[in-house]
Amino acid sequence: MKINKIELKHFIITIFFVTFALAFDDKNPSFVLTSWLSNFIKIGVFVTITVFVHYLGHKLAARRYQTEIEHRIMTMSTFYLSNFFSIKTKPKPIGIILSLFISFVSLGKLFYIAVESFVVKPSKNKRVGFRYTNLTNYETAVIAASGPLANLIFALIIKLFGVSSLDNLVFINLVYGLYHLIPFSTLDGCKLFFSSFILYIFTLFLLLGTTLLISFFSVTATIILVL
Repeated sequence: MKINKIELKHFIITIFFVTFALAFDDKNPSFVLTSWLSNFIKIGVFVTITVFVHYLGHKLAARRYQTEIEHRIMTMSTFYLSNFFSIKTKPKPIGIILSLFISFVSLGKLFYIAVESFVVKPSKNKRVGFRYTNLTNYETAVIAASGPLANLIFALIIKLFGVSSLDNLVFINLVYGLYHLIPFSTLDGCKLFFSSFILYIFTLFLLLGTTLLISFFSVTATIILVL
């Protein structure tokens, strides 16, 4: 799996801001720099794993459909103020802006971590075994769903080991997948919602149900209840 320089830059930015949002409040009654940095590094390792699991899910699904994707920071260039009026500007990293705003306003009690997305690289080559050169709506939906579902599967595998010190890794993977299912801007959820609503609902309920139940039931019981 090759990562170009632009993708690497976007990965570093993604990991930093997601880590910052999750580690902003280290749950200590008073601020101690060494303690905060230690927590930041630990969360940063978990976030790095989570982001790459998410990306790997997208990448493998894209390969299945003989296409390539690239990791990108989520941006918006058009802001709608009403049904009849909008403002077009240079692309703004809206995910990062929201993440910082929510973290500072809530003092870390709330967080927003959907700051990245993916773009499909254009290709003029006909896909062998596929009728259309470009992706169909359903194929786009599958690629979009594969990132959050990869986080879900990885979280369940980690949970099976029953190591309490990895509970945060399980939690981060589940909420990371959930946040990216928000049908907003260029997030996975938006691509999925408008490409296959049924697959969107299925993916959303799998992640949401698992996140709510995994702390109270075994992995097997959680999967049965969610399904």
